[in-house]
Amino acid sequence: MCGLAGIIGDAEGGDIHRMTRTLAHRGPDGEGYLLSRPAQLGHRLLKVMDFETGRQPITTLDGRYTLVFNGEIYNFRDLKHELKTHGACFRTRSDSEVLLEAYARWGRAALERLRGMFAFAVWDSKERVLFAARDRLGVKPFYYARCRLSLLFGSEMKALLAHPAVSRELDVAALDEYLTYLYVPAPRTIFRQIRELPPAHWLEWRNGRLRIEKYWDVTFQPEENNFDRSVEQLRELLEQAVAARLTSEAPLGLFLSGGLDSSSIAALMARRLREPVKAFTIGFDQGAKWYDERLHARKVGEEIGADVREQIVEPPSANLLSEITRHFDEPFGNPTALPVYQLAATGSKHITVALTGDGGDEALLGYPRYQGIALAEEYQKLPAVLRRTMAQTASRWNEPANGNPFWRRLREFLHSGLLSPERKYLDWVSYFSPELRQDLYTPEFKQQLGRYDSSGFLLNLLRESRAPGLLDRVNYGDLHSFLPYNVLRYSDRMSMANGVEIRCPFTDHKLIEFLARVPWRHKLHITQSKRLLRQAASAWLPGAILTRPKVGLNPPMGLWMQRKLQSLLRSHLAPERIQKRGYFRAAAVQRLVSDHANGWRDYSLHLWALISFEEWHQQYLDSTTLPQASNHKSACPTLQLA
Repeated sequence: MCGLAGIIGDAEGGDIHRMTRTLAHRGPDGEGYLLSRPAQLGHRLLKVMDFETGRQPITTLDGRYTLVFNGEIYNFRDLKHELKTHGACFRTRSDSEVLLEAYARWGRAALERLRGMFAFAVWDSKERVLFAARDRLGVKPFYYARCRLSLLFGSEMKALLAHPAVSRELDVAALDEYLTYLYVPAPRTIFRQIRELPPAHWLEWRNGRLRIEKYWDVTFQPEENNFDRSVEQLRELLEQAVAARLTSEAPLGLFLSGGLDSSSIAALMARRLREPVKAFTIGFDQGAKWYDERLHARKVGEEIGADVREQIVEPPSANLLSEITRHFDEPFGNPTALPVYQLAATGSKHITVALTGDGGDEALLGYPRYQGIALAEEYQKLPAVLRRTMAQTASRWNEPANGNPFWRRLREFLHSGLLSPERKYLDWVSYFSPELRQDLYTPEFKQQLGRYDSSGFLLNLLRESRAPGLLDRVNYGDLHSFLPYNVLRYSDRMSMANGVEIRCPFTDHKLIEFLARVPWRHKLHITQSKRLLRQAASAWLPGAILTRPKVGLNPPMGLWMQRKLQSLLRSHLAPERIQKRGYFRAAAVQRLVSDHANGWRDYSLHLWALISFEEWHQQYLDSTTLPQASNHKSACPTLQLA
């Protein structure tokens, strides 16, 4: 696991060392460089495998191809054996060299053979072409920017922002998307000049021209398989996915929530590891009734003999907000990043690699909205006048921020009763509704935004899915939106901020392809989510874990906003500050604050999104300097090639 950066071309004022060292937290164990014309590559190292010879950049023996790589290729041993039969010679035990030789042998067709998480770039000194690619599900990040006839790229946007030719100009459409989804989906970023390479895409830079194409997609074509046979196949594939992710020469552990996904991973790890699984879990003193899963994590630990370590997460301080914002480089509104950061910080004292249950909800239909979609088909049969009356009644309900999501979900369900199925899904996964955004924006900002409609991102995904049923289309949409740009984004940034490599068995593409062939009724019942996984995990886990409802790794933001986060509300959302910015109407923001405080609506996520945006604005637009990286250790030798 590492960080990478590069300059291709004669970008004036470029300093590959400065760019690369902004990524020191991703690779605290050293650095390496290729310094040539017109390619400059930089790499930060986190020691996970092949400590002695696994340094980068790495170049083929003939000097033609040079690679910088972030991630893990889990099937590298099989690929290495195959490449040896074609005459390849290896100097290291690393998967990096296997990836390099695979590209040298097969070109971009090598992507079809890779099983893992990755973002990498290969410089071809003979053809003077850069090739880069990102893994299928988007576990590892890759950003780029064009500067006249040059291309800049890096694992995080801060590497690009360290270059003087990259502008920090705000993309107004990205701000609209951020308030809609609490994240900015690729290829857009909050900066107009910087773009994110979407998952399952490759990029080629040749003679100043950029070409980007998709190389993989999941296809939902349900087959009428026997349920019991599907359970057995899931067990086999999940066991394989976990086993593949246990290869490490660095200390390895697990982030355990006590939910079905991470508990299943924990049980499978315990079957294969000789030592007790090192598991890390969190809890909350305030709002513990709805959010604290420590008791369930303890039960799992006792069942599998794990070493479970607990941590209480407190409301974020201004310093923690600043630190987290610096690692995202753009506003990010999901507060789950807070406990994940603190979990990774605690884990980093004991482990370098951590498996997680990330991706399980998207792969196996674990979110309540999937049950809502299934139930809505029956609800739509009621007369429209009755559904309209129910929606109007629900809109008048008070919604106390006590942590219980039932009334919010019921209100949202009834409110969407008159919407089309696609709009219903959009309504459930959106935060600032079109009405709220229209009330929030100043006339000047509306004019800048023009007719841009952020809903197009998700609606286009549903159309592109070509899945036969709505639930499969929604599942496709989440795999291409909520998973890569929300879950995997905070998982990567918060873990790498602390020098921890995250591995996610549920994002194994073979597992995802299999589940796309399973009818949704095998995965979900109106009264029970993850039906298939619950049955599969019955061989590994106690009944108390199998039958408990989903909780989710969420902090009690509603309660925190009403109590311990009042100082952040006052400092970051002060009317004079909001008015000075010019994006939002101060009266609209204060109305959200008041309605939340009075228990009319739980606007905690809306308020946190605005606080996060203000913090980002202070760090990245108000300041003339770039926030500094931490954990900068000794450097690796620099590789210089003419």
